Amino acid sequence: MSNKFFEQANEAFVDEKYEEAHEFYTKALMKDDKTDDLFTSKILASRAQCSLKLKNYADAVKDSNDAIQLDTTNIKAYIRKGISLYSQDLKEEALQTFSSGLELDSANEQLKIWQQKCDKALADKKSVLTTVSVEKTKLANHTLPVPPMVPVKIKHSFYQTDSVVSIQIPIKGLKKDEVHVQSTDTTINISTKVPSSGQDYLLELDLAYPIDSLRTNFNVTGSNIEIKLYKRQAIQWISLDAKSPAAKAQPPIPMSRPVVEKAPTYPSSSKRAKDWDKLEVEIKNDEKENKDNMGDANAIFERLYKDSDENTRRAMNKSMYESGGTCLNMNWEEVSKGRVTCEPPDGMEWKKYDS
Repeated sequence: MSNKFFEQANEAFVDEKYEEAHEFYTKALMKDDKTDDLFTSKILASRAQCSLKLKNYADAVKDSNDAIQLDTTNIKAYIRKGISLYSQDLKEEALQTFSSGLELDSANEQLKIWQQKCDKALADKKSVLTTVSVEKTKLANHTLPVPPMVPVKIKHSFYQTDSVVSIQIPIKGLKKDEVHVQSTDTTINISTKVPSSGQDYLLELDLAYPIDSLRTNFNVTGSNIEIKLYKRQAIQWISLDAKSPAAKAQPPIPMSRPVVEKAPTYPSSSKRAKDWDKLEVEIKNDEKENKDNMGDANAIFERLYKDSDENTRRAMNKSMYESGGTCLNMNWEEVSKGRVTCEPPDGMEWKKYDS
């Protein structure tokens, strides 16, 4: 009976029905005969994951502790305990938990990532405390504090497929180890120093839609920072920022790879569906051959335009022209229905050029 409830709980969790899954895990524990410590530990760690999703962090820590007590090698219990502590701003305890997990499984990437997050968070906290101490000393000595430098604003852009959102930030002369990228399933934080001016650059966003943060990666070319975010849902992102009016005003639009199911509307239309995965591989190969050019948004636009069918090209031209270069839409069926509105980035204002 315990196994049955455990399986039902797993199915509910996969369907993102976390409260229902939590109830089934609880029933599984109640029916468990407690003769197999490894199985009982597994149920507890699974319920801890449910509590984590429901943001019941204290419950998640308790179940994780019980799971570890029954099976000291339960790596998932260490991960869930550590994340729960981190979410409660108990970063030192979280770091100890992740370090204990790594002693058991030194190759576990998830433990490594969270250990690095804790190290950075604690280092930042120490830096803040040091700054506060310095400011107090200045006040005690009646000295005027030096105003902090405001991070420079640099316009970023993004393009997307049905599975990946790529962000481009045009900063030249950087090395990869000079760029710091942190992400959760709902946020992204990018920071560095601009080589030409020495100013700090910081981009912090609450993302419009959830991502798989464990797959987030980035690359630095001669002229750009490129960050790749992996979507959890195949929907079109109108904006990166969840606070953007455009993202709030329009409901999610499903994206899928184009498949021709009937004769093209126009005689010049392509009769073959575009293989976007193959195109992405080709773009990656080009990056290796010419990193500087690959970072340029115009080069990407030209490559997409060159390999697209007539309708896709029409959609690209119409959307870029009517939106003043602020919106690229490759779906002719959508673009042909009306005028594409101008959507300047947050903090920017659109103005017509007076000839």
